[in-house]
Amino acid sequence: MNTKASFFDKKLMIGSMIVIAGSAIVVAVIKGAESIHLPYIVAVLTAISLGFAEPRKGWFLALLQCILMLAGYFLFTSLPENTARQELENFSLYGSLILTFVASFLGGFIKRAFNT
Repeated sequence: MNTKASFFDKKLMIGSMIVIAGSAIVVAVIKGAESIHLPYIVAVLTAISLGFAEPRKGWFLALLQCILMLAGYFLFTSLPENTARQELENFSLYGSLILTFVASFLGGFIKRAFNT
């Protein structure tokens, strides 16, 4: 008998908890960083860990992280009054979103490479 595993399993729920913490960390780093480098590094490291932890469903976790980063930034933080600071934060935020997808794929690829 062929039983198909559910998409929303226990491992994915644990990954979702990691996403919540990772998203909060990335938003906090974006708000406190003086350049784009640190937010990008943090976003890449969290996304690689997501792809490594869940290689087949990492795209879902990456999407969830992007949604939570956007929501966390726009709903729970205040926009800076300085336009240069606002541009830096926007560039860091939107760049981190793109890097999240790329790095999640990379983490899943690395995990599958280790398993073979």
